[in-house]
Amino acid sequence: MSKPVEDKSRNVACPSCGAPVRFRGATSIVAVCPFCKSTLVRDGVKLENVGKQAELLEDQTPIRIGADGRHRGVGFNVVGRIQFRHEAGLWNEWYVLFADGKSGWLSDASREYTITYPIPPQVVEPFESLKAGDPIHIVGDKWYSGKYSVTNLDTGEVVAGEGELPFKFTSGWKANVADLRGAGARFATVDYSEVPPRIYVGEKLPFDTFAFSGLRDPERVGFTKGTALAFKCAGCGAPIEKHVTTTEVVACGSCGTVTDVTGTVGRLVQKNERNVAGFVPIIPLGTVGRWKNVKYEVVGFMRRGVTVDGVPYQWGEYLLHNIEQGYAWITEYNGHYNFVRTAAELPRDEEVLGQPRVKYLGRIFKHYQKSQAKVTFLTGEFYWRVQLGETVDCNDYVSPPLMVSSEGTGKEISWSVGEYVEPSAIFAAFALKAKPRKPVGVAPNQPSPYTGKVGPYWLAFIAFLALGLVAQLVFSAMQSSAKPSPVPFHLAGGETVARVTSAPFKIGGFGAAPLTVRTATIASTEWVSVDLQLTDADSGRAYSTQRSLGNHNISGNLEGSGIDVGEVPGVPAGRYTLAIEARSPKAVNGTVEVYRSSVGWSNFWLFAGFIVLWPTIALARSMAFEKKRWLESDYASDSSGDSDSDSEPDSDD
Repeated sequence: MSKPVEDKSRNVACPSCGAPVRFRGATSIVAVCPFCKSTLVRDGVKLENVGKQAELLEDQTPIRIGADGRHRGVGFNVVGRIQFRHEAGLWNEWYVLFADGKSGWLSDASREYTITYPIPPQVVEPFESLKAGDPIHIVGDKWYSGKYSVTNLDTGEVVAGEGELPFKFTSGWKANVADLRGAGARFATVDYSEVPPRIYVGEKLPFDTFAFSGLRDPERVGFTKGTALAFKCAGCGAPIEKHVTTTEVVACGSCGTVTDVTGTVGRLVQKNERNVAGFVPIIPLGTVGRWKNVKYEVVGFMRRGVTVDGVPYQWGEYLLHNIEQGYAWITEYNGHYNFVRTAAELPRDEEVLGQPRVKYLGRIFKHYQKSQAKVTFLTGEFYWRVQLGETVDCNDYVSPPLMVSSEGTGKEISWSVGEYVEPSAIFAAFALKAKPRKPVGVAPNQPSPYTGKVGPYWLAFIAFLALGLVAQLVFSAMQSSAKPSPVPFHLAGGETVARVTSAPFKIGGFGAAPLTVRTATIASTEWVSVDLQLTDADSGRAYSTQRSLGNHNISGNLEGSGIDVGEVPGVPAGRYTLAIEARSPKAVNGTVEVYRSSVGWSNFWLFAGFIVLWPTIALARSMAFEKKRWLESDYASDSSGDSDSDSEPDSDD
């Protein structure tokens, strides 16, 4: 990896101890002697010792001076550090020199990494007038110019520094700082310690993006496995331990008192008389597990709750820690689990009417609920000064299996992204012996078991319906579309029998199927007997039937009809002749029609009604699942009238 070219003329001897000190950056004016910790300020050829630096606090950072990395394809080398303390804990600003001669700052704040570059000063709002969420426009090069949003307002205090740095500083020096997020990974910091304020722009990126090398040995970073610092609870005096060097406070498992453990003696942050009686986290503190090939330790646990329409709802949040990847969370509500990390980008509002939406990493998330979450239970270690009763304004947006959430105060807005995880996967990852309880209800971002299934059911229905329609049409087409002409017969007065034979005619159809025979006469008071013989003109095969019609005088009442309809079964398609022999005591005129009846549509509609059940049932189940999903949201259609027993508010583990 290419490194900044070293200029030997910038090597100096420490005036305090004589050790060699290097100024590798052209803009570096301060260097801290690595041996005696003297702070050396360069002014041309003059070198001034302005005093010794305070001791840096161990913060478990994996980065060190001399480490290498890359950003946007250009290699850099870490040459200096300033360590700050702020309300949420410690953070480091690493001064880096690039192979192309530029310089920048690599920030490590609770294992969230940003790299920024200084840009020319421009007018920005005063620090005192800003609040979280305010827009700030930065102008300049295309890659960083645009609209940013204030995500954090804080005052940082310098703890100490090391290596070489581009400006003079002293321990205890304070600076008001505003952190901003822009589109995608864009990040900016406004440092109000000078007039005009310094502005740095860059990106917030995952640890692995920087392709680091030369980092600290993970086995020697911070506390080694199995060791801890012991303190006494500032409330009840019970022993408490600090396992992670970035821990700011420890909540006593016995009484819930919050103790500051950043020094050598625990200091009271919040006195509490007792914790929630009998409450035990499902995942014990200190449990180590591996999730997506990253090893995490459970270091803290809290319960938070909201009240909606007078009904309390509570859930658990487990704080996880990894030396390189930083912090993550596992949340649990009613047996549903989510794995939560800080959002890689700032979600953007979508311009829509009605239900608000945001866009994150190319996905659209629908607003689920706005609430004010309150801390109700604490135990273990936390990297910020959390207290019982602490509240934040929350907004949740869902796109199963993901959920993005914002938590805001007047000074900070943070975004996280959670992924729904099956309970069995969590229990396996952390080797928990107990069995997870059955989830209750539907979680906001729980994947629907019907996702991707309703559509195929409808496609299958359409396919089968089309096949049925084709079969119906084929069978209909195979039937004779035109009836043969009726064959007339006439029985004159005084005759008792009339015989008629038709010319050959065609009968259509498919296979051997029934033929309809319709006989009609004008007989009104007498009966008529008709013998019919249908003969295949090619094979000579004959089909016979006898029909009777007309009226009979029964006890002075005429009963019967001048029309008769019957069937001749099993007649295949072909050319036929029809022989008619009619008998009646009086003169009669009549006709005989022989034809293939058209295929009825009743069976087709029965078939359609049967196969439509499957997609209809799947759709109904999917809609019922979605109704349960939104039952506890701000958009429930009838949350007061739904008696669904799957929803149990304020359920403990």
